[in-house]
Amino acid sequence: MKLVIIADDLTGALDTGVQFSKKNMSAIVTTDLNFNFEEISKETDVIVIDTESRHIPADEAKERVKSVLSKFDKEKIKFFYKKTDSTLRGNIGSEIEGFMEGLNINEVSFIPAFPLGKRTVKDGILYVDNIKLAETQFAMDILNPVTESFIPDIINKQSEIKAKVKDINEDFDPQDEKEKHIYIFDSENMEDMKNIGKVLYNKNKLNYTIGNAGFAEVLTHYIKSDTKKEDIIFHDDRILFVCGSVNITSLKQCKYAEKIGYCSDSLKFSNIISEDYKSSDNYITDKEYLKEKINNNKKFLLRTSDSEDVIKKAIEYTEKNSISMEELTSNIANSTGQLVSDLIREHEIKNLIIFGGDTLMGILKNIGCQYVIPISEIFPGVVFTRAVGKNTVINVITKAGGFGEESIIERINEFLEKHNI
Repeated sequence: MKLVIIADDLTGALDTGVQFSKKNMSAIVTTDLNFNFEEISKETDVIVIDTESRHIPADEAKERVKSVLSKFDKEKIKFFYKKTDSTLRGNIGSEIEGFMEGLNINEVSFIPAFPLGKRTVKDGILYVDNIKLAETQFAMDILNPVTESFIPDIINKQSEIKAKVKDINEDFDPQDEKEKHIYIFDSENMEDMKNIGKVLYNKNKLNYTIGNAGFAEVLTHYIKSDTKKEDIIFHDDRILFVCGSVNITSLKQCKYAEKIGYCSDSLKFSNIISEDYKSSDNYITDKEYLKEKINNNKKFLLRTSDSEDVIKKAIEYTEKNSISMEELTSNIANSTGQLVSDLIREHEIKNLIIFGGDTLMGILKNIGCQYVIPISEIFPGVVFTRAVGKNTVINVITKAGGFGEESIIERINEFLEKHNI
């Protein structure tokens, strides 16, 4: 094992892991914190652990990251990487604390840009498609709204460790090593990213870094592999496309999919927000209806919402029923996961497209997935993977909610057609 990556959600874990698969390295992603890492390390270059900690309390997130790192021999593994959300949602500061304490280090380099995903950093400010982060749709995220654009401010709200913007050409002060520091580096393009990697490597500072899939791609140049990634194989020509994301970007992408021929339908919001959905008559009715739809359409899109006012509905529901937004989104992910996993088993579906990390997690949990192998990057933020369970192996194309152009499904279709699907 050459590298351990700690991520806080599943789509981000896959998006990062696939950077190494692209360079013919073997990588696996797991959400099982008790996974037998010792056994798998003999045949895998990169292990990505999704701690599923974006939506939990900050102190729990910190301890989860710290605990996972205790399972690894720090002397035998050269690189450790803390994967963060490209729009800095979640427990960024507390998870960095857990990362540093778990590795017993006093300084870490944070490269938050992802130029290929239109995330750039200038003077410590994160821009999404040239707009300051706090002025984008991510400021209205249903669970993790980000209301700051200056990265040290975001971190310092959650951590007492000094976070400061640093020029990559500036020397590291030995005096700083006595205190804990998070160094943040600007990047506006891939050349900047590559230069940061080169300088950190030459100064022996590349072993412990933080970033997203953008800087993970740079790390691939410094890891030598002696294993081989998996091949792309399809055993069926049917595609079930499930969109659980309520991000406006994803909803527009679904509408585009309908325009180019995907048959589609939506689950009823009032059904899937219930914990008792699976034991209800609505569940049986929905399942039988969807089985018929899938039978008659090789490419079928199932949405958990078809309305851009779903966020408004969700907020109204939580207030009226005195439940948290986390509980509501968990119910939706579990309901969708149960329904889709039944459709997979009863219909022998082998190929999925899934938009939205919580939905992906709900589905994989319900099919008994043990780990996921990222195999190919279709487009930045869009990954072809193979999910492996005790009795199931399925192909899954994943996309994080806020990524991609409206026509992203065309890129996915081109990939499928290339492999005769």
